[in-house]
Amino acid sequence: MTIYKEQAAKMYLLCDPKSNVEHNIVEAHSIKDLNASTVKKMFKLIKQFGYFIIQLRSSQHKENLLELSQYFGSIVKHEHSDKQGIVPVTPLENSPGYVNTTTTELPLHTDGSFAVDPPKIVALQCEVAVAIGGLTTIGDGRLLYDYLTRTNPCGLLNLFQPDAITVQRENRQSTKPIFEEHESRIRIRFRWDDAVNISVKPEDLRIIKTIKYFFNRPENMLQFKLQPQQIIIMDNSRILHGRTAFNQESKRLLNRVWFDGKSDYSEELCFGFSPRETLEELKQKCCL
Repeated sequence: MTIYKEQAAKMYLLCDPKSNVEHNIVEAHSIKDLNASTVKKMFKLIKQFGYFIIQLRSSQHKENLLELSQYFGSIVKHEHSDKQGIVPVTPLENSPGYVNTTTTELPLHTDGSFAVDPPKIVALQCEVAVAIGGLTTIGDGRLLYDYLTRTNPCGLLNLFQPDAITVQRENRQSTKPIFEEHESRIRIRFRWDDAVNISVKPEDLRIIKTIKYFFNRPENMLQFKLQPQQIIIMDNSRILHGRTAFNQESKRLLNRVWFDGKSDYSEELCFGFSPRETLEELKQKCCL
């Protein structure tokens, strides 16, 4: 993978040096031709880092994307998906309010902000990349959680409340926690952009500002150019993703598919992350 060093669009490491994106790439001819060793490596990477990239030689884009279902579960359709469940992520005119169709910067977020049960896996496949800009950006919810436990544990505890954040667009609204505990693991749901109306409690504005500051720091993000025939596969309950801006005249095409995480390989997946401090330990620290 080429590391791009455009101005304000460098390649950074997350806090763990082992998370260098080049080490998280697996290669194959096509998804249907994956061997047992490659499949084992895929699940090892997503368990450890929350994401991996698969580099394919086959140019059968949609076929490869849909074949991932055998590993990551049934496809979860979106209102903008085609009949197969694929959403094109490409600039479109006259589509206000939908960030996937713009060329502007897309802040780090998890997908499924209006869903009761968000997709567990997000796959983004590149068909056409742009020469300048349009970098894929990812951030690790585990690193954010650990940072907040050290700097503002009681503020973090508030983000577990069921009404921590409300997202609204037209006649759709979703109120939910930002962090949730599931069987000793923590999951994150977060979105903060101008395409929707977002509200939080006044007392939580400070920690929201901290979250935005944290993910704007270069050392807390990873930016890279997703290349044609590459697919990035992410745990949507741990990894936040976004994109840098690119020229309006440029053609950029990604395909996105959501999966529910329920397959014959479900036991290989552990969604979210193991926290350094559990929810109960946070409550004790804040004397609750």
